[in-house]
Parts: sequence; C-alpha cells; structure tokens
Amino acid sequence: MDLISKIFTGIFLVTTMASIGLKVTTGELISAMRDRSLMKRSLVVNLIIVPFLGLLLVNIVPMSHEAKVGILLLAVSPGGLNAIQFTSKTKDSLCYAASLLFILTLLSVLLSPVIASFMLSADTSFTLHYGRVIKFLFLFILLPLLAGLGVHYISKKYAHILSKPIALIGTVFFVVVVIRMLAQRKQAMAALSKTELATMIVFIILTMIIGWLFGGPSIETRRVLATSTSMRNAALCFVIATNGFPDTNVILVVVAFSGLMIFPNMLLTVYEIIKERRSPAN
Repeated sequence: MDLISKIFTGIFLVTTMASIGLKVTTGELISAMRDRSLMKRSLVVNLIIVPFLGLLLVNIVPMSHEAKVGILLLAVSPGGLNAIQFTSKTKDSLCYAASLLFILTLLSVLLSPVIASFMLSADTSFTLHYGRVIKFLFLFILLPLLAGLGVHYISKKYAHILSKPIALIGTVFFVVVVIRMLAQRKQAMAALSKTELATMIVFIILTMIIGWLFGGPSIETRRVLATSTSMRNAALCFVIATNGFPDTNVILVVVAFSGLMIFPNMLLTVYEIIKERRSPAN
C-alpha cells in the first residue's frame, strides 16, 4: 500500500470510529462487551472454527504451497479493519461492532503469529513489531472511539450533529482507498489460478454463513458477525507474509483476498439496509 492510501485508510478508520463514539454511550459499549454468550460465540468462530475451516480447505483443494500458506494466514487472523465500514451501518449493534473489532484485532495481533507458526510448521518464525501495532490500534481505533464518546457525554446535541458528516467522510475515504487499490488487487488475482481464487471465494462465503449462524438471534448481530468473520485481517497477514515469506506469492494471495472479501460483504450490507427500509415497521 502506497503512502497516500495509508493516509486515506487512517482517515477512514479515525472518522468511522469517532462517528461510532458519537452515536453511542459508554454504558452501551460496556453492556455490549458484557454479553458473554455473544462474545464467546464470536471468539469461538473467529479463533477456532474459521482456522480449522481454512486448514480443511487447503488440504482438500489442490493448490500451490504459497496459496495454502496465504489462506492459512488469513484463516488465523481475525479483526479485519475494513469490516467496520459495513458493520457501522447497523442501528442497534454499533456497540457490538466496535467492541468486536477492537477485541478481534487485539487478539489477532497477540495470537495469530503463534497459531500460524503452529499450523504451518514448527520451524517457521515471524517477526512482528508488537509495539507499533498496539500503538496503531490505540491511535486509529481506541482513541477516536473515546473522543467520540467524550463528545457524546458532554453534548448529545453536538454529537448528533457531527456523527453523520463524520461517518460520511469515513465512507468517502473508504471508497477512495478501494478504488486506489483496485489495480494492485487485479494484478494479484491474475497471478493466482482459478482454483485458488475459487477456494478463497468459497472460504469467504462459508465464513459469512458461519458468522451469520452464530450471531443470532438478532439480525443485526448476525450481520455484524458475518462480516467481521469473513473480513480477515489482511493488513496483519501482509506484515507476517512480508517478514516470514519474502519474495513469494504468499503476499499476492493476501492482496487478492483483501479485494475479494469486500464485494460479498458490500452486497450483504446493501441488501440488509434495503430490506430494513422496506420493513413495515419503518
């Protein structure tokens, strides 16, 4: 990712997380994190079921070793940052979406390199600058969220006024980043076989279904978990692949997946929004 795309991604994350903080209260956020049943299911899906699904697919479907490594890295790395663009569109599950993003991303940073080393091979080691990653999480996810919560606590009126334009800014920058990355993602997809691309698409769809099934009974929490589960932490995988598998197609697998995972989740989000607006209750 070039410097401008990194800056735009940072703006997208900051504005989106701030807009969530402007819409919810601290009590609501804490309450969402205290829903132990939902949180347990969310963690089981992302840290146990999805990694085993990835392991199953790479052992069933014939593909290159590099594709296997890339898919396994993605399978053990939850907490995709782009997921918040879609999960923040829910009305009643914003707190769950925000808390789930932070928890999954943090656990991904702490556990993914260890799990990846175990699943790939005992002699594979990864270098990850934990200090930088934790600093990134604080500056671009936690701090904007806390700032939004602070404004909401001081003045609900101004929080309401600011939330929509700030959320719109986040959406605009997200779209810009996606467009800027299109060429790079197309090149990555062209370097992979049709079987490998099809396997990644199947993996995305299956993880969406699993997330949906475990996210109930609320439709909104189902949607949040479906998206959060299928949108893996491509940014973290890119760092691991760059350090652990330099000059290989593992990096291309991660880049290709980061493009493939957007469209299905965009369709799900648009479908649910349209369905909600057409509901007699609205």
